[in-house]
Amino acid sequence: MALRFKANGKFTVMQVSDIQDCGAPHPRGLRLLKAALDSEKPDAVIFTGDQLKGYSPKLLLAGPEKRMAMAAQTIGSILAPLEARGIPFTFTFGNHDHDAPISGDEQIRLYRRSPMCLAQDSPPGVPGYANHAVPVLDSRGERAALLLYMLDTHGPNGLGYTPLDAAQVGWYRQTREEYAAQNGGYVPSMLFQHVPVEEIIELYREAPRSKGALEGYRNYAGRYFVLDTGRATGFMGELPSSPDANAGLFEAAREKGEMLGMFFGHDHSNGFHGDVRGITLGYTPGAGYRTYGPGRNRGMRVIRFDERNIRAFETYIATDEALLGPGKPLDWRTKILMDMQPKSFGEAQNKLRRAAPVIAAINVAAAAVVVGVKLARRR
Repeated sequence: MALRFKANGKFTVMQVSDIQDCGAPHPRGLRLLKAALDSEKPDAVIFTGDQLKGYSPKLLLAGPEKRMAMAAQTIGSILAPLEARGIPFTFTFGNHDHDAPISGDEQIRLYRRSPMCLAQDSPPGVPGYANHAVPVLDSRGERAALLLYMLDTHGPNGLGYTPLDAAQVGWYRQTREEYAAQNGGYVPSMLFQHVPVEEIIELYREAPRSKGALEGYRNYAGRYFVLDTGRATGFMGELPSSPDANAGLFEAAREKGEMLGMFFGHDHSNGFHGDVRGITLGYTPGAGYRTYGPGRNRGMRVIRFDERNIRAFETYIATDEALLGPGKPLDWRTKILMDMQPKSFGEAQNKLRRAAPVIAAINVAAAAVVVGVKLARRR
């Protein structure tokens, strides 16, 4: 099954990220997905990781057969709307897919049950699962007019995230050259992965500590940031949770000028994009309702191409509010238990550190009360 620009020269990709379900998907999540497919009519869908809530206790504590049944139910349910509409898809893994007590190969087999699956195995010697490229042919079907790369950003590394392997960056370079040789020049490309490249911090700007500025952590501890609205379009609710070590993918992507954009998930409350040194970097927000997110800004990224000028692509977020309509508030569990929780280990550490003086004061006051009571009793 080959992807191809339509006769009118148009092609639309929809990026879906961070569904994070286990067993039957959240009903609102399925409604959102179906509404997005019907409204935006994508020619292909790319899932950019954390389809599974791999850390779910009910998944971790289940026996092998039960956990496979739950994973199959989640994946099968989110793919069914695509199958019903005849929309091809591919995917990358996220850190929580790697958390799941189900091997990557077993998960890939669940996706491949669908006749609409385009995903390929990683080439020999390339670490991770489903590192692959999908060509989109021109409207005549003669050559690759667009390349869509998928990279596996692996699982966590302590409190941080595992950087890409050098072999993955090398595979990207090699694949780029192979398609250039086949097509008489470098093919305009887009790259999708779960965890963002480190350079996305360039779409933020450092700011004084104030309302609306977010406190950094790890490499950016003690500094405050806001979205640089002069360079980026969309909304921001958290700082990037990128690996501490830079694998050099972004610099590799700048070498030949064919990379148009790189798009990520992982940081659910972000839905912005902007130019960083000639490449568009962007987030799609979380689409799941059993994990934290940006309220009714949950949604999917839409990327529209025109064969006559592929570089002038259009992209935006189709949100819950736009797709499902006004007057449909989130349930209290999503609003309170999910959206108000810390968004990363770093944010949780910052909140605990800021709360420490208050906690200490409460403990001192409690101790004083106890001492007072004891002294009163002695009298």
